[in-house]
Amino acid sequence: MPNKISRIVTVLIIILLLLVAAFILLRLFKPATLNNPESIVYDEAGQRFLISNKGNGQIISLDESGKYQLFLKEGLTNPRGMKLLPPLLYVTDNTAVQVIDLEEARIIDSITIPGSIMLNDIESDHRGLLYVSDSRSDRLYIVDPSSKSISSVSSDLMAGPNGIVYDYPRRQMLIVGLRQASPILAYNIESGEFSVFRTTLYDSLDGIAIDELGRIYFSSWGEEAIFMIPQEQNRTLLWQEN
Repeated sequence: MPNKISRIVTVLIIILLLLVAAFILLRLFKPATLNNPESIVYDEAGQRFLISNKGNGQIISLDESGKYQLFLKEGLTNPRGMKLLPPLLYVTDNTAVQVIDLEEARIIDSITIPGSIMLNDIESDHRGLLYVSDSRSDRLYIVDPSSKSISSVSSDLMAGPNGIVYDYPRRQMLIVGLRQASPILAYNIESGEFSVFRTTLYDSLDGIAIDELGRIYFSSWGEEAIFMIPQEQNRTLLWQEN
């Protein structure tokens, strides 16, 4: 009888060890998935999209076949906005801008933004300066990544700033915000002045982008839709809904 009990105990221990090993392997080789995705950029050299997962602090990639892979697993808390300036990827992460080496897929520097509360989107101008929106402090931070000098600007027009994109021909940043009937704001990078680029009736605007033809796209949580302003900028069109 003791030998039988000993064999049973041994088998149970082996089963337990196998279960633990299987759990560890599943954690290690779990396929990358979306988890509260926030921003997306296209890595032309790598022929892939990079997506920030605010839910688990990871950045994943999406190739042209539709396959997700893990790009960066550790070092980020709540990654939101991303700006790709090869060979570097800049990512807003709560109150800092993390600098990631694109080829090595690792954080090589961190730029803390004093006074910031919740950094959101990030964009750059033709000089390489970074512009970072802070949805909680209603400010726009301007960062020189080479010298790490930081300044900030604000305006009574700006409330809950979120998405930001550079309108190169006009030397201005277009900014949308998380408010009711949110206008599209323009920040002139040369004069430092804010103005209303376009009024809207749409609530809680989030992302904004410009394509190669000069068409402007912006998303609205309130309308659950994406709108498009054509190149001639004489109207606003519903581009995608639901």
